[in-house]
Amino acid sequence: MANQNDNFGHRFKIRKELGRGATSEVHLAFDNYLQRDVALKITRTGLFNELKDSSRNRKMWLNETRLAGKLQHPFIVQIFEACSTEKFDYLVMEYVPGGTLKPYTAFDNLLPLNRLIDILYKVCNALDYSHKMGILHRDIKPSNVLLGEKDSVKVSDFGAAFLFNSDTTQVDTVGTLPFMPPEQFMQGRPTVQSDIYAVGVMAYQLISGMLPFTAKSHDEMIYQKLHEDALPLEKRRLDIPQALRFAVHRAMHRDKNMRYATWKAFCDDLATALPDIETLENVHFNSAHYDELRNLSFFTNFTDNEVWETVGISQWLEVKCGENIVEEGEKSSSLYLIIDGEVKVTKSEVELTRMQIGSCFGEIAYLDDTRHTRHASVTALTDMRLIEIQGESLKLASDGLQASFAKAFLNVMIARIKDTDRRLISVLLAQHGDVKKGSDKNAVKKT
Repeated sequence: MANQNDNFGHRFKIRKELGRGATSEVHLAFDNYLQRDVALKITRTGLFNELKDSSRNRKMWLNETRLAGKLQHPFIVQIFEACSTEKFDYLVMEYVPGGTLKPYTAFDNLLPLNRLIDILYKVCNALDYSHKMGILHRDIKPSNVLLGEKDSVKVSDFGAAFLFNSDTTQVDTVGTLPFMPPEQFMQGRPTVQSDIYAVGVMAYQLISGMLPFTAKSHDEMIYQKLHEDALPLEKRRLDIPQALRFAVHRAMHRDKNMRYATWKAFCDDLATALPDIETLENVHFNSAHYDELRNLSFFTNFTDNEVWETVGISQWLEVKCGENIVEEGEKSSSLYLIIDGEVKVTKSEVELTRMQIGSCFGEIAYLDDTRHTRHASVTALTDMRLIEIQGESLKLASDGLQASFAKAFLNVMIARIKDTDRRLISVLLAQHGDVKKGSDKNAVKKT
């Protein structure tokens, strides 16, 4: 590494911080020598000395310095130089202006599926190249994939990389827990399937806005990875074509022998999903559906992310006037929300009430964990639109969404009790009025 004790301040003009981690920080800077913007990854030597894991972190730093100038690929961030001063070490890297994929893991900011497949395809190509160069990344996740201009994609941060032909001792326990393959916890040697698994998990998160496992602790997540299957994508989001679901599920299969053996096979299956996506794109999971739900009073106390999550697990239905939506006595845990139109609710062919836009029905059967039996029938009085949410999908949703639905159900039930009380009082008053009229008539007759 070149010594830059005196030159750093003259050469680079720091413009802004781009990101910060436990051991380093990344800044956008202007390189006065080369007259271009660069990204400076700075690791302070003092910081290494203070850390309990200083030896491990130093090895990760050296990993990246060894790769300076070696990985020349259009989808990999280029490392121009590895340098040091008395106070810190730093890498001079290609600056990628679009930021990372991390913001696109939120429900309200998911990427269109065709754009996502393009990104995944390019990531797979980059990792296929690095694998052929004898390098495994071992820390693929949304925050390590950058978006550049004109739909370019760049894989970054090879600090955790495994070099097949290296003579030096390499770091064993690396990566980010949700993206680590199960075999890593059984001291398995890294293979290409390790990175394929991580890309599969990343794809799952970018498609659904959630991780495939919902463990609350480090140990619980390791147990789930070793012994349980991930929650199927279709339980998170209904509009994912089968070909894409298959590719993601296979990439992140618990058994590495069931995963793709090559990056090309993974890429081929991703490409196969594109024709389906062109016809399905944004049919269900779009901003128009979000806007319609957001404007319903039922969702007043839901966060934006929770509304987006609801869009993902909802099936949008069109029902003709006179059609029965649910039948008294049937077994089902689905619940419904009326987008527009009107229904009537009957029990034993007696009409109980009518519901319009924003009303919810079916929640009693959903909450009845033992029977899931419909206590009444619901029939469309007009042509209408509504959403159906399968009970199983809601029970597997995020804790926040389940809590918000529970509160909304409580508000619905309170409103119905109040409405029933008002109608009962009206009936009693009417009966009292009839009795009084009858008494008055009798009094007149006597007179």
